Amino acid sequence: MNIDTFFKTVQRMLSTSPTIIWGSGATVPLGLPTMPMLSKELADKIKKFNGNNKNLEQELSDPKYINDLDEIRKIIWNTIHQKDIEVRNKVIEDRDGYIQSVKNLVCYLKKPHPELVNIITTNYDRVLETILSYYDITFTDGFIDKDLSTFNEDLFLNKNIVNIIKVHGSLNWFNISGSVKFSPSLVENKDLKIIIPSSLKYQEAYESPYRELIQKSDQIIQQSKSFLIVGFGFNDKHLTPKVKQRVENNIPIVVITKEITDSCKAELINAQQYLLIEEGKSTNTQVTYKNNTDISVMEIEGDYWKLDKFMEILQ
Repeated sequence: MNIDTFFKTVQRMLSTSPTIIWGSGATVPLGLPTMPMLSKELADKIKKFNGNNKNLEQELSDPKYINDLDEIRKIIWNTIHQKDIEVRNKVIEDRDGYIQSVKNLVCYLKKPHPELVNIITTNYDRVLETILSYYDITFTDGFIDKDLSTFNEDLFLNKNIVNIIKVHGSLNWFNISGSVKFSPSLVENKDLKIIIPSSLKYQEAYESPYRELIQKSDQIIQQSKSFLIVGFGFNDKHLTPKVKQRVENNIPIVVITKEITDSCKAELINAQQYLLIEEGKSTNTQVTYKNNTDISVMEIEGDYWKLDKFMEILQ
């Protein structure tokens, strides 16, 4: 596969309005924290936290933290929120090319009619919302983006919109008087509606609005004709099996990330057609392409594993 064939393969596989799965790796270029960074922050602030455990969800599932979960939630919220504000400033000052590439990706996917884009994300940050707002691109996360508005899943029914399905909650969601409300700023002394990575997240997922959001994500995945995976490591125990089932039934999937995880490789082993795009040697990109049973691995000149460079293929 030469670079021309690579471009055409990407374009062909993503020609059917792909569903985007947007993971934490997608916002690392903008300074949002990785799981190891969150672990370090927790280790600095909670004495009994084991920062040597590389699996944050496994660590936080330890019963010894049962009385610390609210404090842990606040630490995670504050750490991400600080970086989220920095991204907002970058957007306002137009200082980052990556921001433009996110906007370009969404605009590219909105071209077909209807202009519907579905983005499923496990992230809490407001990066997508901030960028889309700045460029006047209509979106919904289930709220009308007005202070103290309430979740309404019917907002996802609009045919000309960008749906952001935040299955683990958002920095701007709070439990106020028994109802989940949107607020653009911190509401003091109210529950933060983000599901932290622990075994308890499955219990929380049965609560509203998570229950409705997971059902919506299931519906979208089931109806998807292709997938574009950005910075998602295939570790989520709900989303991963759903995507896996679809790609094993010949639904094409393109993955772009700095490094393809072992989890990704394991989950996609029976996929019918995939394109795995990751950092290669020097400034190259390593591409692994599978079509039925044929698998080929090659190096492509250029860092197409980065979203801004990847967009050169689609524009």
